[in-house]
Amino acid sequence: MKLRYFALITWLVLFSGNTIIASTIAATNDVAEKYAGDWVVNVEETDLLREELDEKPTVLGGPGKVSISVLGLPIPTGRSKVGPQSPLSAADPALLRSRTMSISVAANKISIQYPEVGGKDAKEVLRKGHYRGRDSKWSQKKIEQKYKTTERKVTKTWSIRGDGRLLAVVTIKNPGSKKRTFSRVFDRSQ
Repeated sequence: MKLRYFALITWLVLFSGNTIIASTIAATNDVAEKYAGDWVVNVEETDLLREELDEKPTVLGGPGKVSISVLGLPIPTGRSKVGPQSPLSAADPALLRSRTMSISVAANKISIQYPEVGGKDAKEVLRKGHYRGRDSKWSQKKIEQKYKTTERKVTKTWSIRGDGRLLAVVTIKNPGSKKRTFSRVFDRSQ
């Protein structure tokens, strides 16, 4: 009697495990079929989505940017200056610096190569879930990655439009400034 229950439980565990693995493989294949390949930026379509920058100068230099000085020496205003930890400003994501990209999809990661970008930014690997400060997820609908640094919050999404083109959107939010959104449209490489 105990042997039957053991056999039944073993069969159920194996069957449900195979079902989960099969559905994961099917989902990976669907994402790979939709996104994998070489992509080239479509300049005309990208220009149609370009946002106009709203950079109106202000008299005081923006909210919370009042500074007082006496004889050229700054006087503390009681407000702390929170800014980047490095004197260098953060570089734009490689997605915005390259006209071409190559996407490959595996079970739990998506690799994106930017041939026109050098160094460590030439390739990025998105791992599903939370990995090294970056949250990545994907489905047939879109690929999304979010991360936050001391200088800014960045969200990158890739999705396929109705016309079959790849729409890549990068949103950058620096503290104390407006959110900036950059959109790029890519065609499949021939």
